[in-house]
Amino acid sequence: MGLFFKKKAGSKAELPKSVAFVDYEHWYISLERTHGKKPDIQSWFDDLKKRCNIIEVIFFANFQKFKDKETETKRIRAFTNKIIDTYNPDQRYKKDYTDFIILDNIYQKAFQSDSADLFIIFSGDGHFSSCAAFLKNFCGKQVGIYGVSGGISKNLVNSSDWCIEMPLKVDEGAVYRNALFSYLKECESIPDFFPTYKRSVEFIAKQTELDQETLDKTLSDLIKQNYILQESSKTSSGRSIRYLKPDWSTIAKDGIWESLD
Repeated sequence: MGLFFKKKAGSKAELPKSVAFVDYEHWYISLERTHGKKPDIQSWFDDLKKRCNIIEVIFFANFQKFKDKETETKRIRAFTNKIIDTYNPDQRYKKDYTDFIILDNIYQKAFQSDSADLFIIFSGDGHFSSCAAFLKNFCGKQVGIYGVSGGISKNLVNSSDWCIEMPLKVDEGAVYRNALFSYLKECESIPDFFPTYKRSVEFIAKQTELDQETLDKTLSDLIKQNYILQESSKTSSGRSIRYLKPDWSTIAKDGIWESLD
């Protein structure tokens, strides 16, 4: 199955064209140190798509700093292939070039004729303050900042049009409900497939990295509230099973799944 928990993109005609520059070192290292979490790239993309029409996203990092470089680059490639490794193999120079390389890419993009209207900078580093001011005051661009809570320069915030702190404050319950409903909706398109309780919880936990115990409790609650029914049927081999059957009309009426078509 595909990434069933992704939202379908709507019309972006009214949103500003945007290019995003992501300092993945800032995101990953700061988030791990201050919140004990790893970047939720999917949630960030979902939030970004609400604010702009994304035309390009570029991730930057010295991936030699990561314990598992392949795992992190693989996670990023699920969203974009534009990844710039800023590692400098010349051992004579110890300077970290990540910020410099990001700035160079931002200025190059700003002067292109087909440049975006909104520049997104994902970093908390004050070194980007002058760049943000230049984009606004001399290039006529909007500037949006994403940064890890507790690690964002005040000068950078003051130089931008808006700033969003990470991790995003989301309704955790909605995240788990959406994952369950999206999976069950996709199951309905598969002939003779009956999603059982245990199989559904295990599969979703594996695919999304959501907490399995919380998924189990969320599904149990949805069943108790009659949003999801458990019905019996027989497989082609004659085996009797109990499977999950959502009550889509009640789900839609109560508005508990925003992704419902």
